[in-house]
Amino acid sequence: MDFDLTEEQRMFRDSLRKFLDAEVRSLDERWGDLEMTAERAKPLLKMLIPWGYVGSEGILAGGSDPIIRCVQSEELSATFPGLAGMSGITSGSVSLIAANAHPDLAERLVAPLSQGDLIGCIATTEPEAGSDPSGIRSRAERKGDHWVINGVKSWISNGSVADVAVVLAQTDPAQGPAGFRQFVVERQKSPFESREIPTIGLRSFPTSELFFNDVEVPDTNVLGGWNSERAAPERAFQRTLQMFSHARAGTGMMAVGIARCAYETALEYVQIRRQFGKEIIRHQLVAAMIADMATEIDAARLLCHRAYLALQRGRADVEASMAKWYATEAAVKVASTAIQCMGANGLATENRVERCLRDSRMLTMPDGTTQIQKLIISRALTGRSAIR
Repeated sequence: MDFDLTEEQRMFRDSLRKFLDAEVRSLDERWGDLEMTAERAKPLLKMLIPWGYVGSEGILAGGSDPIIRCVQSEELSATFPGLAGMSGITSGSVSLIAANAHPDLAERLVAPLSQGDLIGCIATTEPEAGSDPSGIRSRAERKGDHWVINGVKSWISNGSVADVAVVLAQTDPAQGPAGFRQFVVERQKSPFESREIPTIGLRSFPTSELFFNDVEVPDTNVLGGWNSERAAPERAFQRTLQMFSHARAGTGMMAVGIARCAYETALEYVQIRRQFGKEIIRHQLVAAMIADMATEIDAARLLCHRAYLALQRGRADVEASMAKWYATEAAVKVASTAIQCMGANGLATENRVERCLRDSRMLTMPDGTTQIQKLIISRALTGRSAIR
């Protein structure tokens, strides 16, 4: 098995890296650690469209080179991680709509979402339901030719800036998972409230609570049942579980990019900084830390590449959970080690590595904590669940 990029993939990576260095890096320096606004986000997303970001050909849509998707995520995450998260979530929402929505709804929303004119989010988790979506309490009741949604969603990426939300709600608790449906809620037509949740890192990647109080949506805004049996509305719960696997692999790839940013910053520093008459890279303990960081990043990257390849073939819970667990924890470790390499200078907010530590720490929680990933892996390997 060849672990290297093909010539085509390498050329794409190098061209993308030049673009991001020239056009996007300075924007991260300006806005990357500030709360994002919709007015700022849309022009940023539009910048990325020529490079294959944002649109409906994201990983959920399939049909594209999964390693190119990995390259896109890593390079943008190493440059402007908040923007990487925003584009990934919008791409996921538009892919769900493109594949499962009523043709009229898809025709109206897919293009503006793909072109950065609208921002999407996927509203699944709640205050009492995270890694276990079966515990979701949001309700949707049919009234004539429309549905009325009530409930609260929490830790929703892009939530505060989203124009369109794909909302998972229960329509009939007696049916259990079969009673769940996904609803496309357009904020302008079916207003819902949002509140930004301040966090320690990834501040330019909005994390929000959404509030649905008697929000009405037409029957045609229910995902599924319009295109094929595979997209049936009662498969909303299965689509959610599949979406979790894609999100976990994507989060892992984001972590690789952030870790690489920390590593490259420290690597440059240790080759310039002198102590005791020589560059500190020539001190054995510092050299060992550089080797540790490089190995952790490579291991995390390879796990993520494997997960993306497996997801293209179908559901890949174990591969995605391994990638998410290892890569996010590795990123925290690498960022912390990078700070250690730089000594007191690594603690200064003017140096990028301290934000890498805050940003990477954010990624160990969403889409299931590290401990949840381990339980998923163990259950798959043994057939015995430690969850329930």
